[in-house]
Amino acid sequence: MEVYEMIVRPLAIFVALVFSAPSLAEENPLQSELDDIERQLVEVEALTSRYDGGLILGLIEARREALLLARTVVRNRINAEAGGAAIEVVVSAIQPDERRAEQLLGEMAAAQERISQAESEAASAGGLVQALALSRLETERLTLAQLQMGYLQARYGIAFPVAQIPSEQVETSVVADEGAVEVSGAEGQSVVWADPGFPDIDYTLQPFEQAHLDGHQISGWWTIEAERAAIDDSPQITAVNYSQYDPNSFTGLTALVARCSEGETAFIFVQDDFLMTDFRRNSFDMTLRVDDEAALQSRWSSLTSNKGAGLFGSEAEAFIRTIYDANQLFIRLVESNGQRHDAVFDLSGAQAAFEEVAGACGWTTLSLSSDDYRAIQTLLNAGGFDAGTPDGQWGPASQRAMRAYQASVGLPETGAPDRATLETLGLNN
Repeated sequence: MEVYEMIVRPLAIFVALVFSAPSLAEENPLQSELDDIERQLVEVEALTSRYDGGLILGLIEARREALLLARTVVRNRINAEAGGAAIEVVVSAIQPDERRAEQLLGEMAAAQERISQAESEAASAGGLVQALALSRLETERLTLAQLQMGYLQARYGIAFPVAQIPSEQVETSVVADEGAVEVSGAEGQSVVWADPGFPDIDYTLQPFEQAHLDGHQISGWWTIEAERAAIDDSPQITAVNYSQYDPNSFTGLTALVARCSEGETAFIFVQDDFLMTDFRRNSFDMTLRVDDEAALQSRWSSLTSNKGAGLFGSEAEAFIRTIYDANQLFIRLVESNGQRHDAVFDLSGAQAAFEEVAGACGWTTLSLSSDDYRAIQTLLNAGGFDAGTPDGQWGPASQRAMRAYQASVGLPETGAPDRATLETLGLNN
């Protein structure tokens, strides 16, 4: 009896513990998160084999990359906790945020509902309608994967590497030039690339550091990249406003972009979610508010990336003139299904960015009348720079005369009556 009790009772206790103890997933909630990621990866691999290329495959592969990153980081966290190893933080440490985690759970549930709707549409349709539904389905699945990464961060404090605007990564030792003024960012870090005209901006943010490493100009909330177009060596300017930059966003970047490329101006709203365009019109309804002025309605063209909308050519030029002196721009993009995407941008430093874009594309940020152009043509002729008969039309002869004058006074040869040029002509008022 004693032997029986010595053997059987401990065995019974052991069996009871085995069946009553929490599972590994219950002991470590991250294990259940990892299992879910693995399940999604299996699904993604099956979907990948169905497509040879195109937009849908691109969305599937983007989702796969997000899930692989999440799996790697979660696995490392589980292994570190299980082995008692110290976790080496190579990106900013993140504090868990239960409120944010609950919010993201709600967004994930909404995304799952949209996925179910898209699945139903794809199953019951054919042709172009089905292709659109499948595209929407994969877009929503990618959004869900990105929301899942945000949830893991908020729930467990896991820090993920954050994707930035693509650029060549080069190991560089930053050495301040002799006499450079170091300006402290909002977090107290001293950085040599800060724009001293805007001391309230946090220049320790990664996009500003990267812009400095790449040799780009920084003006307020804007970074300004100058290069030459590959097709014709024409000046190419890309100015990006980072006032809505969120280092903890995994769905993408929200930004404004003012650009001159191959002689065409663009003004673009890039936002952090994939959009479903109206395939008949390929454009979006926009609500815009400049400072405290009344809101305006507009319609902007969709981007091929499905990540925003923009104005191009003369429309972009006119809009930049409208906001040249503004401090703030509110943008609301509305999808065909009614979903809204809002952002408020601080335009600090915009004037330098807009002047660079306008100069590269050969137009002026000033709103000039025919009489203004006629007066400028008359002054050029009087100075020996042949602009032809003053007719108030800024054509090739006027542009050539202006370039000649700008070269004579050491100004950039834009061919446009820009602010700096008009100041030298005595027309700055």
